[in-house]
Amino acid sequence: MGVLYSFLAICVAGFSLLQAIVGMISYKRVGKNKLLFISTAFLIFGFKGIYALIATYTSLSPFDPPVTSMLVIDLIIIFMLYLSVLKE
Repeated sequence: MGVLYSFLAICVAGFSLLQAIVGMISYKRVGKNKLLFISTAFLIFGFKGIYALIATYTSLSPFDPPVTSMLVIDLIIIFMLYLSVLKE
């Protein structure tokens, strides 16, 4: 891909993992399950950014192209965010 793609993937992974850490700290303080689901979604999103970098520069991806696996990961993230907005 390119330098811009790599930079964006690093930014997405970094900010997502940072948000996951902040969400976990908030969950421990407040104890609401919604924060746990949101933190998990951000954690998965961060791993997706790391996976995007690995899949770009290596042939470790079992999918050709890795877009299919990215859509599956996006679906999991959307599901986690959906669980966080359900009424208690």
